[in-house]
Amino acid sequence: MTRLLLASSAIFLGLLGLAGTFAPAETLVLLDVDPLPAVVVLFQMAGGLYLGFALLNWMSRNAPMGGIYGKPVATANLIHFLVVGLMLIKQVWRADLGNGFLILCVLYTLFAAGFASTLFRDPLSGRTPHKPA
Repeated sequence: MTRLLLASSAIFLGLLGLAGTFAPAETLVLLDVDPLPAVVVLFQMAGGLYLGFALLNWMSRNAPMGGIYGKPVATANLIHFLVVGLMLIKQVWRADLGNGFLILCVLYTLFAAGFASTLFRDPLSGRTPHKPA
């Protein structure tokens, strides 16, 4: 299950990274955002970060995840998807941002839930580990 989570998040982040790096103005227009020069530069910077995260997830997809194994990768992904997901929920709730942002909001929330589940799961049994009394 973690292999699918890491591979799908790598593809998702890779697509966002490629769009942000190589077609920032066009992507911003698709999202109905005014492509001001400063916004385009920030979006390109974010694109580079997304590509790095995508490669990290892709290269980690065969490693054990959960418990102490892969904890840095699972934690970094959880923080990224949780923080951006909460920010998107807040913005979609407050303003009419369109379907593109709503789709991003749903995907980020699902990835956050997946990485939260992975972080606290025993990688060998697939269950939440029991703590001794």
